[in-house]
Amino acid sequence: MPESHTDVQDLPAGYRMTELGPLPEEWRVVRLGEVAYVKQGRTPRREYYDDLTGYRIIKVKDFEDGAQVSVVPRGERSFTTIDLGDSVRVKAADILILNAGHSPQVVGQKVGIVPKALEGAFFVAELTVIRALQADPYFLFGVMMLPGTRNIIRSKVKGGHLYVSQLKTLPIPLPPLPEQRAIAHVLRAVQEAREATERVIAALRDLKRSLMRHLFTYGPVPVDQADQVALQDTPIGPIPAHWRVVRLGEVVEVRGGKRLPKGHKFADTPTPYPYLRVTNFRNGSIDTQNLKYLTPKDYEILKRYTISAQDVYISIAGTIGLVGTVPPELDGANLTENAAKLIILDQDHLSQTYLVYALTSEHCQTQIHQRSTKTSQPKLALTRIRQIHLPLPPLDEQREIARILQTVDRKIEAEENRKRALDDLFKTLLHHLMTAKIRVPGEFVERFIEENKR
Repeated sequence: MPESHTDVQDLPAGYRMTELGPLPEEWRVVRLGEVAYVKQGRTPRREYYDDLTGYRIIKVKDFEDGAQVSVVPRGERSFTTIDLGDSVRVKAADILILNAGHSPQVVGQKVGIVPKALEGAFFVAELTVIRALQADPYFLFGVMMLPGTRNIIRSKVKGGHLYVSQLKTLPIPLPPLPEQRAIAHVLRAVQEAREATERVIAALRDLKRSLMRHLFTYGPVPVDQADQVALQDTPIGPIPAHWRVVRLGEVVEVRGGKRLPKGHKFADTPTPYPYLRVTNFRNGSIDTQNLKYLTPKDYEILKRYTISAQDVYISIAGTIGLVGTVPPELDGANLTENAAKLIILDQDHLSQTYLVYALTSEHCQTQIHQRSTKTSQPKLALTRIRQIHLPLPPLDEQREIARILQTVDRKIEAEENRKRALDDLFKTLLHHLMTAKIRVPGEFVERFIEENKR
């Protein structure tokens, strides 16, 4: 899609200027309706819905942008007992796009592709199907995810709706079919690697949940030796007989953060005084992508409300129960009023890393949410934090539990980094291949010419 007005004289050899910017001479610019079937879905009346039987119906919640539509577990599926007609059934590799039902900023910006397993399903009226007829479906899917395409679609949204008639007029680039298939092949390879990485992450998270249930019930013993561990009944369930249960207030000091004074603003540029908000709490640490900073004047007002790298934070308003630590480079940062810090009173008896994992366990998260006020803005009072029951093993077992869980967390982090790298690679390839800034090698395209002859 065009990013600037390139002078025709500056065009590379073999390129021409189009309404979408410079493109190879053999590429065409067509309207979506010329190469694809475009049809809005249909929503059955409420009395025709059934959660277990009937015809599968795809809802907006069933897919995330840029991904395959989910084949959700049977108990979470939606079905309709009425046949809505063949015109609103999907086929494998159909593209679905959000056409209404959300804010204008989201309409037309959420796109998914249908897997083979969902062929024949219906789709609701908030979705429109795009079925490639004279184009490669996965190439078309890539076109629909291009930022330039999305910008044009955004301009076509009227009154919070993206109408079929508007979508059909969408201009798209169209290389010869073999090149479309070559481009789609490259993009699918990256996307499939990303999806495989997501499955690994999901499996690791399931493993971590299972490990935590085992470790906080039986301690750091092999699974096949769990039946040899003597247990005791406690207010938080069975735990090893030699562990203690303490109130959190017995082993930590709980202190709240402080909000920016009314009428004051954060600094326009970074200062030596970072201010940590709940939105920065991520994966048991701090996401530094969107840090706010205090002015020197406001720091003098709030300097008593800081958190050290030896403390543990816990969110106490809005999103309740996020727990973690701050990295050394943010030692002494100011803390929001929507969080509290836990200062460990005796580090010879309580490991900081163990405390983080214990507070994220089912034992403690259940208590945290039970003790929160149930309002439009949930809150967890500092006095209630102090009353939380904490399982307390001997220090060596605390460290072993933390070590086991850290090993899994490091693997999860490595896979998440891989996923982010694949995301970045996909976006780069999508932009460069779809706009012909980079061309797929001719010998690679020839493979798809041969396939087309078969």
